[in-house]
Amino acid sequence: MNLSSFKNRIILFVVGIMILTLGVALTVKADLGVGTWDSVNVGLSNRFGLSVGTFSFIIAIIMTIIAAILRNGKFNLYTLGTAFVLSSFTDFWLFVVNKLPLGDSYINRVVYFLLGILILSMGLAIYLTPNLAPNSLDDCMMAFRNKFNLSVGMAKLVTDGVGIIFAILVGGPIGIGTIVIILSVAPLVNIFFNRINSVIIVSN
Repeated sequence: MNLSSFKNRIILFVVGIMILTLGVALTVKADLGVGTWDSVNVGLSNRFGLSVGTFSFIIAIIMTIIAAILRNGKFNLYTLGTAFVLSSFTDFWLFVVNKLPLGDSYINRVVYFLLGILILSMGLAIYLTPNLAPNSLDDCMMAFRNKFNLSVGMAKLVTDGVGIIFAILVGGPIGIGTIVIILSVAPLVNIFFNRINSVIIVSN
């Protein structure tokens, strides 16, 4: 795929988000713990009745405002476009995945969870490849990093820590799976990202 074409970049971007949100939906279905901010969205959804995707978009708006404050009033409103697509596909896949059988088997839950991690990591790598608008959470993390001169890793750690606190407060599904996701997704994304880019380079 030629990424010099804006159309191809958009296609890759949307396909990546579709795959990423399918993976998220599978981890939610497994109920072993989900990513920190996904857990906040699920907890809020369970408590107040709106969809997970709706709360994902509401939090994206809040993150966009916080990022603007950290940047002394500079809004990156384009991140809300990404957030809207992410939240829409999240609700779609949760609707689809919730119809899949799970049963009482712990093994089934583990299979759903591990498959979810692999799929969301691949989707994240695809979504990052065209280098288009980040989601609001990542944009806020980078604004926080720049404001306080932190490393990306430290900024990520802080935002994940805040996410865990809020998830606990709203009764989100924090569990062993949350720790697994925090530790495994980054290296998996790196592997997928390098592989995808090497394929794109060869095809060009």
